[in-house]
Amino acid sequence: EINEAPYAQAANPGAQIRWLMTIVLGNIQTLMIIMTSLIIVVSGVGIFVSIYNSMAGRRKEIAIMRALGAGRRTVFSIVLSEAVLLCLAGGVFGMVLGHGLVFVAAPIVEIRTGLVIDPLSFDRMELVLFPCLVALASLIGIVPGVTAYQTDVASNLN
Repeated sequence: EINEAPYAQAANPGAQIRWLMTIVLGNIQTLMIIMTSLIIVVSGVGIFVSIYNSMAGRRKEIAIMRALGAGRRTVFSIVLSEAVLLCLAGGVFGMVLGHGLVFVAAPIVEIRTGLVIDPLSFDRMELVLFPCLVALASLIGIVPGVTAYQTDVASNLN
């Protein structure tokens, strides 16, 4: 029962917390997802440029592999696998680093705000990230892979 005296006060913190979680934190989470997507795209472009530029220096190696019996598909697969492995390694490193930082920051946040953060919990968006990384890496590796696929053995062995 609520006291109806003129000096009585009542508060409903549940409504305010719900508002905070949906309005404020929801917008911050959307912003973080957009920033993460942009970082992934920029990293993908960087990996593409790196692999594509390294193809110029590796033409002789590719020609040697082809001369030793590696087929065009094998060379294409090697370059594509390199792109996928680089992206996956970056994703795993980023996830470990991010959860490591949360592991370090969680006690500080709990002391200052009372908010308990579990550094070992995974959001479903994190699990969606890895198939997206593989798809992005496959797209990134196509052009360098085709370049390696089209490498002329005779002209690059001289």
